[in-house]
Amino acid sequence: MKAVLIYGGENKKLELFVKKISSAIEKKGNELKVIKAVRGIVNCNFLPYELVLVGCPVSSMFKGKLPSELIDYIKRCTGLERKKTIAFIIPRLMGNDKTLKNLMSLLESKGSFIIDFKQIRDIDKDSGLLASSLKR
Repeated sequence: MKAVLIYGGENKKLELFVKKISSAIEKKGNELKVIKAVRGIVNCNFLPYELVLVGCPVSSMFKGKLPSELIDYIKRCTGLERKKTIAFIIPRLMGNDKTLKNLMSLLESKGSFIIDFKQIRDIDKDSGLLASSLKR
């Protein structure tokens, strides 16, 4: 299975999770492309991928604000229509549900079909769980 993982925001736990899930997915024999959303990055077409994973850390306690570079990147991308998508966040004390809802809403506005969503609390366990949702 070909999958792509897009993430945005600065967070050490997020970077560690991306490394863990990348190795877990590739151990299962799947192909994964990892993209960090930053300003000025070239537009991307997701048509060749069967699954899209999108994640970010929680940065706002009440508003559920998403990283602006991730929003810009997702809005410029094509090929998300009817694409199976998994949304995940790195939680904080507060603002988790709102951030996850905003992330899913952003993806659904591009036509994605959210098949799973998760708050990543235990990096090892959760990377294994998300990787297991990919079929070989």
